Amino acid sequence: MTDLSYTPTFKPTDWIDNVSRITADGPNGFNVRFDAIASDLHQAAAVVTEIDTALAQPVGTPTGQQLLTPGLDLVSLPGAGDGWLYDETGAAFPSVGGSASVAVMGLSLPADIRLVSFRAVGLWSGAPAAFSIALTRAPLANASAAPDKLAEIGTATSAITNPYDLTVPVDASFAAVDPRTYRYCVVATASAIQVAGGTGLSTVQLAYTAS
Repeated sequence: MTDLSYTPTFKPTDWIDNVSRITADGPNGFNVRFDAIASDLHQAAAVVTEIDTALAQPVGTPTGQQLLTPGLDLVSLPGAGDGWLYDETGAAFPSVGGSASVAVMGLSLPADIRLVSFRAVGLWSGAPAAFSIALTRAPLANASAAPDKLAEIGTATSAITNPYDLTVPVDASFAAVDPRTYRYCVVATASAIQVAGGTGLSTVQLAYTAS
């Protein structure tokens, strides 16, 4: 609202006692003065309407497509390989070995948004190394329910290069975010890792719009 302004235009000429003749018409008559005052009031009303419209907008409501890039905070599951480790840049890498390494990261998403796409960036050392980075949700009220998969990027679902930077659409049937009902997670899985630091994840990013 910094560009709103109001500049009065009515600048009357003073009448002089016992000199000025008060008339309805003419350059200094009542009609000209009242018309100028009315014009100023219309201008002021227009500015007030703009201010009222701006104040009616919910604070913090995103417009257009927004991006959310959470910091990686993967927690390795016990018994699922040797887990995922971080390097000095904050990128995460699964341990070397044939067994699957699984790690989960919880997401705090704004309420009443709609997810558009899911992006993952990282490295892949090549076959037989396999990995999957999935965006999921699970109901808060049922801890045993199988999670819904909103989007997935990995060697089984995408054309992987090294390095990879891939974006996939979020399943439209799960796109509406409701943190009052669901918890949201990123699940990283890797197996057959033969090169230490060769396969990993450096960034996840979500694109969303207001519901």
